[in-house]
Amino acid sequence: MTDEHLDEHFVELVSSVSHANGVFRITLAQQVEGGTARPITRLLIPANQLQAVLRGVADGANEIREKLQNQAKDAGGKDAAAPAKKKPAGKAAAKK
Repeated sequence: MTDEHLDEHFVELVSSVSHANGVFRITLAQQVEGGTARPITRLLIPANQLQAVLRGVADGANEIREKLQNQAKDAGGKDAAAPAKKKPAGKAAAKK
């Protein structure tokens, strides 16, 4: 699967959702001048798989959010701990 080329599309919004013959059609678009949307691609999802697909996207987004929050907390904790790790000025002078 790593040899396959997958098309990538930058999308900013869902421009329409429709359902016919057991298939959801979700049109994704980009925002263009004047606040209008330009359709970019359409997802075709079987109705019986829609919930699983949406759950997968939501779960993935939540995992990424949690990782970013943990990284921010770790970075904040390191910044707060950094001054405590510095040697006091008196000890540096005593080593001379």
